[in-house]
Amino acid sequence: MPTPVLADQYEDWLTWVMTSTMTAEPVRRFYAPEMEKFEERRKRKAEHRARMLAARNGTSYAVAALRRMNVPPAMRRLVDKSRGGLVKRLDNVTVLVPAAALPQSLELSVSHPLDESARETAAEGKSLSLASLPVAFGPEGTVFNTPVTITLPYDAGLVKAQGLKESDLKVHYWNPRTQAWEAVASRVDREVKTVSADVLHFSVYQVLGPGGIGVLALEADLGFKALYAFPNPIRGQGSVTIRVQPGLADSLAVRIYDVSGRKIHESSSFLDRGAFDDGNGLGPQLTYEHVWDISGVGSGVYAFVVTAKKAGQEDVRKTGKLAVIK
Repeated sequence: MPTPVLADQYEDWLTWVMTSTMTAEPVRRFYAPEMEKFEERRKRKAEHRARMLAARNGTSYAVAALRRMNVPPAMRRLVDKSRGGLVKRLDNVTVLVPAAALPQSLELSVSHPLDESARETAAEGKSLSLASLPVAFGPEGTVFNTPVTITLPYDAGLVKAQGLKESDLKVHYWNPRTQAWEAVASRVDREVKTVSADVLHFSVYQVLGPGGIGVLALEADLGFKALYAFPNPIRGQGSVTIRVQPGLADSLAVRIYDVSGRKIHESSSFLDRGAFDDGNGLGPQLTYEHVWDISGVGSGVYAFVVTAKKAGQEDVRKTGKLAVIK
């Protein structure tokens, strides 16, 4: 049987053994029970993280965290009618109230709304892509004497990944009566990555952009759509590019092994290419690339294992092979 490697490499080595076409069937059967233990352990850890998020922050907060965006706690502040004031959440969501805009002195709030499914479905139906978290300004339904200014930060990474233009972003108002999003005249600040709008009433607001690759494509579960290396085989000196389309991942890591199971390369450095269509028939996908310099290795067949991580979900791994000819 193959000799196990160091403990900190064992799980990746075992994954390679179980998925590689070079592994003999008796070896695969021998290690199958151990692999089942690893999979069960990862599943328990993922479920524990999800329960902790829900218990600490509430279900809607957990859903947002699983989408890679952390939601700060709600912010509340008593604003005097005659003086006005500013309410600002930790993520820089703000509402600026001029003097005399309020009908009476009120405790204003900036918080995360509860159920998001109807709003997300409505956005998809109008070909709008999400660029920020939704924000509930309260008390809901408050009407102002003069406009107040709301400012929402947008996620630049999400905008890039969906192929959106920052200049096209707008604050949208959720109309609960029509169950539809309505665009509001907006101002985009590309320096600080925010969008502002003057509004006359409180409700749920969100930064949305037209087009892009869509809500559903980005919110898909973590999982490899494609993974391959090129050029493969590679001849002489140079470098190999490992291209990954893993869905919406928080982080990626690659480890490369020789035929004896010895780890010869490890890295978490990936270039984010955004929503890229590589012609594989899957359309635009979130795409990342890692470049491996092969000048220090000899001829042979190498296995690479890429691990994708996302908060609240089980890590996923996929293995590939590449050949070096010198």
